[in-house]
This record gives sequence, structure tokens and C-alpha cells, in this order.
Amino acid sequence: MVTRGYPSVSYLHAAAETIGATGKPAHLYYFGDHDPSGRDITRATEAGLREFAPEAEIYFERVAVTEEQITSLRLPTRPTKTTDSRSKSFAGESVEVDAIPPEHLRLLVRSCIECHIDEDRLRRTELVEAAERETLARIVGNLPAQSRARRKTVRK
Repeated sequence: MVTRGYPSVSYLHAAAETIGATGKPAHLYYFGDHDPSGRDITRATEAGLREFAPEAEIYFERVAVTEEQITSLRLPTRPTKTTDSRSKSFAGESVEVDAIPPEHLRLLVRSCIECHIDEDRLRRTELVEAAERETLARIVGNLPAQSRARRKTVRK
């Protein structure tokens, strides 16, 4: 589920119902701006989900933008908006999540997903899929030429 800015109460309620209905642990990864509101959205979203799904096993992690990423990726900063009511308790410059290079964002997302993949199970699945592709190729290769030509015409 994706949200922009602060999620509404109805959004949090629907998300919490979805999480609760799965009966499985929920791993939520947040990618957001490093500014007063962006930092607070992390807190507000996690608190809202936990309130609406108190029995659910929820793991909430802010993946981006972090202070470490600002430094290590040398992300461009902007002055923090003083009009944001949360700016008084926020130190430093602000950084938009869009400042992270797309290829790095993809790597972050990939690592969030891949940490939940059972490598042995994935390898077994890939072997089964390869065997199935070979079997299908043999079946197609053994069809009479006329039948293969008809299939190509139908697919077009």
C-alpha cells in the first residue's frame, strides 16, 4: 500500500484490517522525506496501524531518507520549512526522497524484499520452472509442422 503525505484515518484502518486478516507478521518499509513532517509520518503511521491492529505482529522500518544516506550519498539538502509546525524539534537540513538516485532506491527496495525470500526454496522453484520450460519446448518441438504453423497464426 502506498501513501503520499499523512495517511487518513480510513486508510490506516483499512491497512490495519488487511494486515490483521493475513494472520502473518507484517513487514512495513517506509521511504519518505527527511524533514519534520516526513519524520513524523513514520511515527504517526506506525502508531495508527498498531492502534487499529493491536493483535497484529507489525515490523515497521524507515528505509529512506536517513541521516546516514544523506552523508554517504551526499544528497542535496534544502532549508527546512519554518512554516512546518514540527520544525522546532527538527535539527538540520531537509532532503527529499527523490534526491536518492533511482538505481539506489531500487537496490533499497530489492533488499527489503529479498530479506524475506528463502534462498533454497527460490532455487528449487527456479529449477522446477526450468524443467517445465524444457518439457514445453520438447512438446512444441514434437508437434507436426502444420500444427506449429497454425499455432503461430492463431497467436498473431
